[in-house]
Amino acid sequence: MCARFSFEYDLPAEAEAVYRYFLEIENISTAWPPEIEMRYISREDDVYVVGFKLLGQRYTARFRIEELGGFRMYHETVDFPFGKLRHWITVEPREGGGSKLEEVLELRSWNPFAGNILRRILEYRRQAIMHAFGVSEPPAYRDPFKIGVAVGNLLCLVGSVAGVVLPAVTPPPLPGARFVLGLVSFFLLWFFTHDLAHYIVGRLVGIRFSNYYIGLSNIVRLNILPKPFKNLPIALGIKIDRLRSKASPRGYAVMYAAGPIASMLAPLYVPATILSNSPGSLAGLLLLILALANTVFTSIFSPRAGCLGKASKALRRRRLQ
Repeated sequence: MCARFSFEYDLPAEAEAVYRYFLEIENISTAWPPEIEMRYISREDDVYVVGFKLLGQRYTARFRIEELGGFRMYHETVDFPFGKLRHWITVEPREGGGSKLEEVLELRSWNPFAGNILRRILEYRRQAIMHAFGVSEPPAYRDPFKIGVAVGNLLCLVGSVAGVVLPAVTPPPLPGARFVLGLVSFFLLWFFTHDLAHYIVGRLVGIRFSNYYIGLSNIVRLNILPKPFKNLPIALGIKIDRLRSKASPRGYAVMYAAGPIASMLAPLYVPATILSNSPGSLAGLLLLILALANTVFTSIFSPRAGCLGKASKALRRRRLQ
């Protein structure tokens, strides 16, 4: 997939000042939405390293800047988690003062949603650049992946209830229908009980939350997925409001552990229900194997890169206090 974006600006600053703005890499943090936490990290010869946060995960990117002469430059990523990003910048002086800025950005990515994500970010960035030169109000960014707590809770509750109800539904008289219905139920319970458990247990121990969000599963941190698939495993997350939270480290540990425990135990309901109604059901046995595999995988993966790992860190902080 290739997405291409073009922007033009009429700025009151002289061409050299505009050009220097883009050449000074420290300015990168002011032009991107604060939610992304874009920051300059280091320089390695002619390669710049920046860090940012997107879809609930932290990333680094490496890119080069090539000066082309005549207030023109070219940026190209050397290592970028969402594909290949190229950026052309041209600044021209205007008669009577000021300058004209032209930008062209091209993203080549295997992620079908990357173009739309970048487009929203670049709309903010355009306004931020104009604000930096005094020709626009401060930019505002509406994160399309943020969900209010009430809506997120309702979504999780509806998904979980649907997962409980489906195994009791009589499947249509089609081959494999019971298994498909059970698989849908399995997924709903695996997906939606996780954050609902975080929320319920968190509230009980004094933790408050600011919002839910759509992001990427922590499985991407394990480096077990091929690069083209690393940005595809979608997950629902919930963000802690640490300013309003009053939980102890043990409380945080219990809250973190509640999510993966729910994701391991809740799906067992599906094969248990099917097998109790129809002992020896092939669909029930297959779903039981899947549930056990899910438990084994989560027990291995979560302490390394997921919520059980966060729970362990919270307990270590408690011991250090």
